[in-house]
Amino acid sequence: MSHSVQDRSRAQWPDLPEGTRLLHGAVVRPPYWLYENGQYLGAELQSVDQQAALQVPGVVACVHMGNFLGVLAVQAEQAQQGAALLDARWATPVAANQAALPADETVATTLSAPDQRYEWQSAAEHQETAWARACYHDKQLYVWAHTQRPAALLIELQALSGLPSEQIHLQDIAGNQADAYDCAMDAAVMAFGRPQAVQVRASHSEVTIGLSVYKGSTERNDLNAYLRATRWQLNTLSGARPSLAAILCGQQDLPSSGPTVKSDYFSAPTPNYDGAAASSDPDSLAQATVFAQESQFDQDCHSLGLDPLEARLEHVSSPQGRELLQRVAEQSDWSAPLPAHQGPLRKGRGLAYSHIVEHIPGQAAREQWSAWAVDVSVDTHQGTLSIDKLTIGHDSTELNNSEHAPESAPALADRLGRWAQQLLNNGVGKGGEGSSDSPVQETGDKPAVQLVKRESAVGQPLAWNQGVELPAAAAIANAIFNASGIRLTSAPFSEQSLALGYQSDKTASNKKRKAWWGALAAVATGTVLSALPWRPAIAPVGQVDTSIFSELAIERGRLVAIAGDCMVCHTAEGGTPNAGGLGLDTPFGTIYTTNITPDKETGIGSWSYKAFERAMREGIHQDGRHLYPAFPYTAFAKISDEDMQSLYAYLMTQEPVKSEVPETKLPFPMNMRPLVAGWNLLFHRDPNAYVPDPTQTVQWNRGAYLVNSSGHCAACHSPRNMLGAEKGGKANFLAGGFADNWEAPALNSLSKAPIPWTEQELYQYLRTGYSPRHGVAAGPMGPVVAGLAELPESDVRAMAHYLSSLNPVESKQEQTHAAQAARLEQGSRSNKDVMVMPGENLFNGACAVCHDPRGGPVLFGARPSLALNSNLHSEHPDNTIQVLMHGITRPAQPTLGSMPGFKNSMNDEQMEDLLNYMRARFAPDKPAWTGLKDKIATIREQKGHL
Repeated sequence: MSHSVQDRSRAQWPDLPEGTRLLHGAVVRPPYWLYENGQYLGAELQSVDQQAALQVPGVVACVHMGNFLGVLAVQAEQAQQGAALLDARWATPVAANQAALPADETVATTLSAPDQRYEWQSAAEHQETAWARACYHDKQLYVWAHTQRPAALLIELQALSGLPSEQIHLQDIAGNQADAYDCAMDAAVMAFGRPQAVQVRASHSEVTIGLSVYKGSTERNDLNAYLRATRWQLNTLSGARPSLAAILCGQQDLPSSGPTVKSDYFSAPTPNYDGAAASSDPDSLAQATVFAQESQFDQDCHSLGLDPLEARLEHVSSPQGRELLQRVAEQSDWSAPLPAHQGPLRKGRGLAYSHIVEHIPGQAAREQWSAWAVDVSVDTHQGTLSIDKLTIGHDSTELNNSEHAPESAPALADRLGRWAQQLLNNGVGKGGEGSSDSPVQETGDKPAVQLVKRESAVGQPLAWNQGVELPAAAAIANAIFNASGIRLTSAPFSEQSLALGYQSDKTASNKKRKAWWGALAAVATGTVLSALPWRPAIAPVGQVDTSIFSELAIERGRLVAIAGDCMVCHTAEGGTPNAGGLGLDTPFGTIYTTNITPDKETGIGSWSYKAFERAMREGIHQDGRHLYPAFPYTAFAKISDEDMQSLYAYLMTQEPVKSEVPETKLPFPMNMRPLVAGWNLLFHRDPNAYVPDPTQTVQWNRGAYLVNSSGHCAACHSPRNMLGAEKGGKANFLAGGFADNWEAPALNSLSKAPIPWTEQELYQYLRTGYSPRHGVAAGPMGPVVAGLAELPESDVRAMAHYLSSLNPVESKQEQTHAAQAARLEQGSRSNKDVMVMPGENLFNGACAVCHDPRGGPVLFGARPSLALNSNLHSEHPDNTIQVLMHGITRPAQPTLGSMPGFKNSMNDEQMEDLLNYMRARFAPDKPAWTGLKDKIATIREQKGHL
C-alpha cells in the first residue's frame, strides 16, 4: 500500500492509529447453521481453496478461523468478488429441511410441506446500512460501531482478543441507526492481529424472516394437543445469542444478549434454522416471531371455534400478562357485537399479545408484556382497509424501562398510531413515512388510540419500551381475518396483500367472474382506441403546480426513471440530461429521442398528467400523433398508477432545458405514423398496469413488475419479428435479441452461458456490473447497471430472483459450478493446439497482460475469465468484436477498470485472426464463427460508446 493511500485513510478517519490502513472485508456465511442451548450445530467448514480469490485485483488476504471465513481487499467490491470466488466445502450434519424434534405420541417427527408460512420483510434498505470498523494496533483494539448491546459486545471483544477492557475502545457511530452488532465482531475478527483497520458492511440490507408451521396428527377439538403438535422452522437466527462471528469462531461460554420471544402457548417452539442470511437486528426477529405465533394461535382458535381472548387467558401463566390482556379487552369493548355489514364494508376485531424476555449482560433479565386490540374496516370490493381503533397495553418488570425521555400520553398515542399505519403502508424502516402505494384508504382520518396502563403506573410518566409495538402486525392481521376471512401471512403488509388475498378467496368467485368480464371489456375498449389512426390532442396546461408533489413522491419518481433508463436514451452524446437528441439505430432507420425536461416549448412542460400517462401507456403524443414503438410504451404501460404519478412529479420538478432535437425521418412507408395504429392493434392489446400473480411470492412479483414494466428488459432481450415487435409466446420471452448493434443474450433456458446463471450471480452482475463466472457489463448494459446501483438493494435482488426463476438452477447443480469453472480455466491453459494459430502472438501482445489464465500479475480493475465469458461462447461474435474494436472506456463501476480498443492498432485481418484464436482457445466446444470478415468491417464503421 502506498503512503498516499494510507494518508487518505487517516485524513478521512483521523481516529485511525498512525501506520494503519483501511481495508474492506466481506464475510462468507455457512449454508446452514443452528445455535441452540449455547452450541453451534450448523455446517462445518471442511476446506477452502483461496487461490482464485487471491487473484482478484486488490484482494489482500483471506481470513479463516474455525467456521468463520472472509476476504480482505482494498475496495469493498473487490472483497465481494474475492468472497464469491472462495471454493469452500461445508459438511452439514443436519438436513436443512428437517427439524430436530423429540418424538412423542402426538407429533410426527418427519416433516413434509409446512401447514403455514409467515414472513416478515425487514425493509432495512430504507435505513442506514449496518456497518462497523475495527483496528488492532499496539496491543489496543479499536471498534467503531452502533449497537443497542454495547455491554455484550465488549464481553465478546474481550473473549476474542484476550485484552482487558481498558485496552478495548468501543466508539458509537453517531447518526447510524442500523444495529451493527454482528458487523462489529466480523470486523474485529478480520482486523485482529493485522496492522490495518477493517470495515465490514451487513451482507444483506433486507432480510426476509420466515417461520414455517408444521402440524402433527392430533385431535382437532383439543387446543392443548393442537398447540403441542405445532413445530416452528425459522430461516434465520432468532432470539438472544452471541454474535455470528463469535459462534462461528467457536468461542465458548459467551452470555446471550437481546430479546427473546417467550411462548406462552406452544409447548415446544424449538426452531430449526435453514436460512442463508442472518439479521443483526433483534427487533426484526422479535417482530417476525410475534407476528407468526400470534397469527397462528388466532388461526388455531378459529379452527376450533374458540374465543381468542379466553383461549389466551387460559394459556398465559404470568399474572402480569393475564391482567394486561383483561384490561385491554375491557377497554376495547372486546365482547361488544361488531356493527352490521354496510354493503361491501365489513368490520373486524383482532387481538395479539407478546411476552419478551430481554437479556442484558451483568443485569437481571427484564420482562415485558404487550397487548393490542384493533378494530378495522375492510372494503371487500376494493380490497382496501382502514384502522378504526387501537387499544394498547404495556407492562414491564421495570416501570421506566426506556432509554429515551418519557413521552406524554398524546405523543405516545400518536407514535403508536403512526406505527400501525406504517405496517399497512409497508413503510416500516422508512423513517416514519409510509409509501403512497398502500391499501389504506386515503381519508386523512387517524385511528383512535387508547392507552391502557397497569394500576401501579397511574400518574407515572409514560416510558414504554419499543417492545410495545411487537403485537401490532398480528393484531391487524387477525382483525382483517375476522372481517374478511383472508389470512395475511406476510408483514409489513404490501400494496398487493389484500388484492392477492381476494384473488385467491374462493368465496368471491362470482365477484371475480364479474371483475374478469369488466377487465376484458376495458381491454377491448383500449384496443379499439389504440387502433384509431388519429387521436385527439390533449390541451396543454399553462402551469404545472409542482408544489403539490411531496419529497417522497419525487424521490420515488427518480428511482422509477433510473429503473427505466430514461436519461440513458433521452440524452445525446455530450448533451444535457433528458434534453433528447440521441439517435437510436433501428432496422427501419434512425429515431431521435425527445426532450423530456419540463421546457414548455421543446419539452413536456405543458403536458398534463393525463397526456403524460397516455404517452406512457398507449404511445400517443400530447398532440395526438402516434409515437414509434422504439419508445417502449408496451412495457411502460405496466407501470403502476403510483409509480407513474411519481415519475411525472420527478420529471416536472427538474430543470427545464430548451433543446430542439433532430427530426426523425424514416423512409416510406415507415414515415406514415397512422400506420402505427395498426401495429398497436396487433402488438399492444393490453395497455394496463401489471397485475400480480397470486400464486407467486411478493419478491417474485416485485421482480416481475420491475423487469417487465419500467425495466423493459424484453425490449432488448427478446427477439423481434419483421415489424419490429417482440415475438410472442413463452419460448420467445427473454430468449435473446439485438439492440443498438449489440447482442442482448437470452435470459431464459436458451442462455448460452458456459456456467448457468444463479440468482446470486445475477444479483452480483446487476448490482456491480461484474460476475466472475460470466464477465463484465459493457455496451448498452453498462449504463443500465450504473443506474441499478442507485436502486434499493431489495429491488435488484427481486429482479435477480424473478430472472433466475426463468432458468432455475438446482442446488445440486450449484455445487458443481466451481468444478465446471476450474475445468474450463484449466482447458484454456493447456490447449496446445491454439499455440500455433496466428492469433497467439496478437493475444500475447494485446490481451495477455490482463486476461491470460496461464499466469502473470494482476494489474488493475476486474480480471474477467475469458474461458467463462458468455460472449465468447455465444453463437454471435458481435459483442466480442465491439469490445475488441472500441474497448470499455466507461465501465459500469469505476473499480472494474477500463479496457483499450484496438480499432486503430489492428487491421481487419489481424482482428479476424485474434477472434478465431480466442474462440478456439476459450470456447473449444463451440464451432468457429462464420462471416467474421463482413461483421468486422460493419462494426468498424460504427461509433463506439463504451
